[in-house]
Amino acid sequence: MPYTTDQELKSHLDSNQLARERMCLAILALDKRFSDVRPRHPHGGPDGGSDIDAIFKGEQKAAGAVGFVIGANDSQEQKRAIKKKFREDANAAIKNQPPPSVFVFFTNVKLTVAEQKALKAKAAEIGFAETDIFDRERMRVSLDTVDGFAARFQYLDIALSDAEQASFFARWGDDIQSLIATGFQRVERMLDRLLFLQEASDVLSGLTLIFELDRTYQADEIGHFRAFCDLFLVEEKHGIGSLFFGSADHGDDDRGKRGFKHGIRNGQWEAPRLSSRKKRAKNGRNSRNDQSEKWEGHFSGGSIGAETAKSIYVTYHHDSGFLRFEPRLSLRDLDGATYLPYLSASLATKVKTIHVVANGYKLAEINSEEMEIDAGEFAIEIPATFTAAELNDPWVRIRGARTSAFTLDFSSWTPRRHFVSRDVPDLPKF
Repeated sequence: MPYTTDQELKSHLDSNQLARERMCLAILALDKRFSDVRPRHPHGGPDGGSDIDAIFKGEQKAAGAVGFVIGANDSQEQKRAIKKKFREDANAAIKNQPPPSVFVFFTNVKLTVAEQKALKAKAAEIGFAETDIFDRERMRVSLDTVDGFAARFQYLDIALSDAEQASFFARWGDDIQSLIATGFQRVERMLDRLLFLQEASDVLSGLTLIFELDRTYQADEIGHFRAFCDLFLVEEKHGIGSLFFGSADHGDDDRGKRGFKHGIRNGQWEAPRLSSRKKRAKNGRNSRNDQSEKWEGHFSGGSIGAETAKSIYVTYHHDSGFLRFEPRLSLRDLDGATYLPYLSASLATKVKTIHVVANGYKLAEINSEEMEIDAGEFAIEIPATFTAAELNDPWVRIRGARTSAFTLDFSSWTPRRHFVSRDVPDLPKF
């Protein structure tokens, strides 16, 4: 194999200067003394006597030049031509601004130690502090190492032997596998984002906040609860600027029973104006005493109770049924929206994570480290009414640990799709 590499370096790249420069760049990149190795003019043009730029030992500017001959045979005539090429390139490279302090020369002619020493002395006279020469034998040594196998195969078409393949994959196998996996992951992430951006134009069928509790609770442990969400759109759409929606238990019945064990009632409201409420949210004030706001909505339904609960759901949904009588919000309209959960104090202390879901997409997840309970006094007029006994468990707000409210951001985060569309079966053969 060393003999094969030596033979191919003599003539395999004859008349292919671009491939010669790229191979030499790959060889120089294998030398740990050099960093930031890059072609000077990869598409041709005046190069100022150098084909490669690099940094030597982390600080010195280096210039690399390539001087190959066709059908190298190490004759005295070829050596004279290469020595002349060395001097011309060194003289031209030193004139670059700022001038390099290191000169590297690549040639497919084999030079003796004495010949290399003489060339280095000439470069020192010109003004180079350091000179390195990669003749054919020096390049062969680099290409016949495990790190050089890839460049050797790419530029000289020399296949790896069985032993070399074993050495190569022992050295690089894990890195190659990781690179391939990372590439596929990037493609998948891009496709996921494109699919979401396409489906974000769909009508908002439902928006749900899931308050995941820190453990499974018996109904009697929770008792009365209230869980609501106040959401502000960035831009008013179809007369809707803000939403208020949530759930609570049915409250005291004739027998004095309370809690979600006996049923849950749901409600949602919409307000057409946004600007004044958005300003209050940014200032940390959330009073609903502004009479210019007209909330529209009502308790929209309920659900049966349960003996235990691991989570509490609150949902805002659009028109149900087969017909849509007016334009409605789209999923895209939630981008940039700010939202603030309002809970009864006893329930808020049990919340572990908040999940935000809409149209089958998970839009956000807020864990306990990212939230804090704001139990400070505030004036609030909730559209839903509750008894004085129920309000003995006071309202609290769940804020961000570093922000006054949470924000849905589709630019920084791509929502995760939680359903798979099925394919329609193929037509039968008629």
